[in-house]
Amino acid sequence: MLPTTRFTDPAAVEAWDSWFRWRDGSGLRDLDIDATWWRVANALAVVEGPFSPLLVRHLVNAFCRWSLLPDERLLQYAGTDTRIEELDSPAAVLNVAAFVSSPLTGLARFDRDSFMATAGLAVHLLDNALTLFSSARLPVALSIGVIGLTDAMRYLGCPLSSTEAREHAREIAMCLAEGCLRGSVLLASERGSPVTPSERSRLAERWRERGMPESLVADALAHGVRHTSLTAIQPHPRLAALANNVADAATPARYPTWQAPAPAGGPMQFSAAQGNLLAAMQPWIDAPIRTSGISRAEEAPRI
Repeated sequence: MLPTTRFTDPAAVEAWDSWFRWRDGSGLRDLDIDATWWRVANALAVVEGPFSPLLVRHLVNAFCRWSLLPDERLLQYAGTDTRIEELDSPAAVLNVAAFVSSPLTGLARFDRDSFMATAGLAVHLLDNALTLFSSARLPVALSIGVIGLTDAMRYLGCPLSSTEAREHAREIAMCLAEGCLRGSVLLASERGSPVTPSERSRLAERWRERGMPESLVADALAHGVRHTSLTAIQPHPRLAALANNVADAATPARYPTWQAPAPAGGPMQFSAAQGNLLAAMQPWIDAPIRTSGISRAEEAPRI
């Protein structure tokens, strides 16, 4: 049985109701947040045919645990009467804080295996979304990133300026890279790869430099990958607010009210320690880490 989503911050309820809750002329269509999850998951899983119920359960389980959140445009429009005309640069985020077991205790630890599996699920989610809502030829650059990074450090008992925090940040980035690569290789083995053998050989140098397991590199060379660029850390203040107001990894300071989205010029505060964490992650992130700007949802009209 899937768990019921728990809100623990009023800002998250306001974020969902204002930005992601489906309503139309007949009234409210998403009666609660779980209805939003099921709406989005069912819309994305239609690609799977008879296997769609399995993917739906995986997606809803990740959503309701706040461990994975899809592109803002998918949360707003997937499964509604509003069509997504063209999904360019699709994004998803993993909430690192949701992968810390026994938080704020001496037994706190980062669940790297679950994190990597969820990263692979994010690739699957976005590949399906591209099939449904994009006319672009593969490979397409995906933007799978993180939120809740500084929350996770607090749960683990690591001061942001500590060496231990930077080591955790590197581990998180490496797990993100490996999980996304595994997801991309698995999909390539099932759906085919648009990447040529010569391009795979060039990419293999990057994978080995990042410390990816040799068996995974061998699989990627044999089966190919669906997408050559998978990871990007960029501002997603609305997703961070929705996920019980965790810190946005690219703009780590929380905003004082949910009504005030990230200013276009950058975060309200950005400490050197937080910047050092992101710098420690950069070698495993495909796109340059961005710490200012606005998310795609802020460009879209509110429902």
